[in-house]
Amino acid sequence: MSDIRYIMSSTLHSEREVENVTSAEKGTWVVLVTLVVVYGYYFTKIIAESTATPIGEIDYQAPLVLMVLLFILVVIVGHVLLAIANRGLDVSDERDRRIDRFGEYIGGFVMGTGLLVTLGLAMAEVEYFWIAHTVLGVLVIAEAVTSAVKIVMYRRGFWVGSEDSGYELG
Repeated sequence: MSDIRYIMSSTLHSEREVENVTSAEKGTWVVLVTLVVVYGYYFTKIIAESTATPIGEIDYQAPLVLMVLLFILVVIVGHVLLAIANRGLDVSDERDRRIDRFGEYIGGFVMGTGLLVTLGLAMAEVEYFWIAHTVLGVLVIAEAVTSAVKIVMYRRGFWVGSEDSGYELG
């Protein structure tokens, strides 16, 4: 379709209650909050350690893997709890699918750009510590951007689908 489709959702204000938020939006909030808490803690700890210890002596592999596993576990548990709480109440619709697709589309650009930076670090033969943390940072930033885009689209709506937009969701 060449017409402009305006996908509008209600804005979140005091009159919109939390139970009116779709389970897909709640799941997006789970991912975003978990990203900020888990990786915020990890990067704060690693940055503090890197200022006091030479990079080559920092044991980062086990904590990095532990934080990734913790993130995965918390997101899974959060989604299971949401599914239990919303059992039979909420069904994904076309708007949810389009918002998800567009958020992932934007996040993909962020990830692609960041991984080019990581590739440059590897080609420059930078220490593994920096390469590993750049990869992790890119993944975290890309997922945070994806989640933020989805949340903004849920709250404010968005314009897509015109021939000029360059992106057809239909």
